[in-house]
Amino acid sequence: MSNLKKLKYTSLILAMTLILAYLIFINEDKKLSVSIGLPEINNAFYNYAELQMDLEQKFNININLVELYPQNGIALTEQTVIDNIYQKTKNGELDIIAGLTPNKMAPLVEDGLLLDMTDKILNINNLHKGVLNSSLKGGDGKIYYISPVVKNIYFVLQNKKIFDEMKVALLPLYPDYDEFLNTLTRLQSSMEQKKAAYEPIALAVKNFDEYELFIGSQFRMFGYNLETPFYKDGQFMNNEWKEFYKFFATLVRDYGKGYDEYENGIYFADNIFTNGNYAMMICNSLNMEIYSNDSFNEKFNSQSPIKLNAALPLEVSFLPNKKGEKMQNIRQSTLAISAKSYNKKVSLKIINYILSEEYALKMLEHRGEYDHFSTYPFSYPTFYNENTVATLNKAYNKNFDASKIYDTQNGSAVETYPIPEKYNEFDVVVNKALGDVYYHNKTIDESYEFILNVVK
Repeated sequence: MSNLKKLKYTSLILAMTLILAYLIFINEDKKLSVSIGLPEINNAFYNYAELQMDLEQKFNININLVELYPQNGIALTEQTVIDNIYQKTKNGELDIIAGLTPNKMAPLVEDGLLLDMTDKILNINNLHKGVLNSSLKGGDGKIYYISPVVKNIYFVLQNKKIFDEMKVALLPLYPDYDEFLNTLTRLQSSMEQKKAAYEPIALAVKNFDEYELFIGSQFRMFGYNLETPFYKDGQFMNNEWKEFYKFFATLVRDYGKGYDEYENGIYFADNIFTNGNYAMMICNSLNMEIYSNDSFNEKFNSQSPIKLNAALPLEVSFLPNKKGEKMQNIRQSTLAISAKSYNKKVSLKIINYILSEEYALKMLEHRGEYDHFSTYPFSYPTFYNENTVATLNKAYNKNFDASKIYDTQNGSAVETYPIPEKYNEFDVVVNKALGDVYYHNKTIDESYEFILNVVK
């Protein structure tokens, strides 16, 4: 080959190399960009930067994080948040919407702004059935959003030592209202006969203020068992809510206590249960973790001025409901895809990755630190299988079997509906009614009629 030909050949190779390098550079610079709407982007608790880096590396894309909570100085209310999300979705500014409570998605579902994912979720048979069921309820039988985590679950803790001493059978995993009340009655009767210094349940319903009840925690825990707390199909006070109210009012009347009665009020969030003198306690998953998760209990007690005893022999049930069916009271997050997105294919890949064993194990490996969709410190992955449950159980030292969390059929659906107007006023009315029951100023039926007359 002549020198001239060699030079031409070398120049051609060099040119092709430069062109290829340029094309790679251009391609790199023009990676697909996916916009994910999230609440409180600057909240360090969520660690969204880690989520962003994870997804960018996994899918070789750019992730654009979009703030869903208005930052324009307008007072942040439920409605302003909903309006902001709705407008951004309608304008096509978002590919994925994540990290919200389901009720905020209801207007988007109603107006067809979300992609129907019913047949597009790969691991649907490995998802928490309560979460899945709740999404189907909110989508009228279709899945327009799904929670990547079970943010919070409400439980009943039972002290087996007291049940054994009183010779009373423990609650079933899914009790109904009557089973729950009858168990309390049997405990009370046995304690009186044996002159035992125990009480059936630690149920704080009254604040230090003489006429103020704590419906915000106990009452709301139970409220998540219902389709809606008090409003359904345009009707106030549906029969389902009436049955629930009478059950809860019975608890308040017969077993309610004030925080000032709990060791002079020093025990927060009903953790007087740790003194071993109460047969049952209603709690959320954080409390359950304190009692059942050895490593978390050790960390909690190292930081808390009030040490909690994790050595109680415990049995867990879920909150009672009207039918005794396998229904759990859960708090949820959401993942959804905008129907206007041009990036549906990769967005679905992202959703399915977050709802996969790979991601669930990553979440559990860094439990409490790798949870981008919940402010609760100990959430449970929606995805589960033998591997994830076994990983979750490592922290419990046989105190609790996490498979119970996933042994469910239904989930509460209250968060799948828009919050009714004037719900705060309704809370005040219910608070007054329960106060009248607590102080024996009204019968339960009379207090119910009082609510019905006021809200009409």
